Order: sequence, then C-alpha cells, then structure tokens
Amino acid sequence: MADHRPDRGDPAAAQERTTLSWRRTGLALVVGALTIGRLTLEDVGVAVVVPTTVVAALATWVLVGAAGLRRPSGGAGGEPSFSVLRDGRLPAVVSALVGALALGELVAATTRRG
Repeated sequence: MADHRPDRGDPAAAQERTTLSWRRTGLALVVGALTIGRLTLEDVGVAVVVPTTVVAALATWVLVGAAGLRRPSGGAGGEPSFSVLRDGRLPAVVSALVGALALGELVAATTRRG
C-alpha cells in the first residue's frame, strides 16, 4: 500500500534560512556601524572612534554567534533540535546595537559643527 502523507520538505531548511538571515543581520550591523562611524567622523570628530569600534566589535560578535547557531540544544523526546533563541543574548545584542546606532546618529545630528 502506498504512503499518501504529504511531503513536508527538508526539516533543516527552515533552520538554514534562519541561520543565514542572522548572518545577514550581523553583516549589515558591521557595515552600518562602520559607515555611520565614517560619516559621523566629519561632524563629531575623533570622539566617534571608540563608540564605532565597540559597536563594530559587538556586531562582529553577532556574526560569530550566528555562525554557531547550528549547535544542537535539547529537543523534545531526546532528539536534538536547533534553537536560534537559546538564551536570548543574540537578539538582545542586536536590539542594543540598533538602539546605539540610532542614539549615535541622534547625538551627531544635534551636535553638528558649523
């Protein structure tokens, strides 16, 4: 007798897409931090170098953290599963970085020379 269950596709495909989206997010944060730092350097001066370096380093950590998303975590029934939001640190850092970039641009807009 033939099995008529619908094909659900590759169960790892969703995890792979999620991992790739986190990598794109990390890369966008690195590029955004360096671009904003470069553009703000003209208005604020060298005071922007340290915050830009810190934000770029944290954005690089997001990239490294996204590379490790394929590590297994505890699943139901003893089966390993992969969790993007294991402990919530990665989304918290991304939120903090976006807030820091926005705050940095707000400060730069209010302290423009000239």
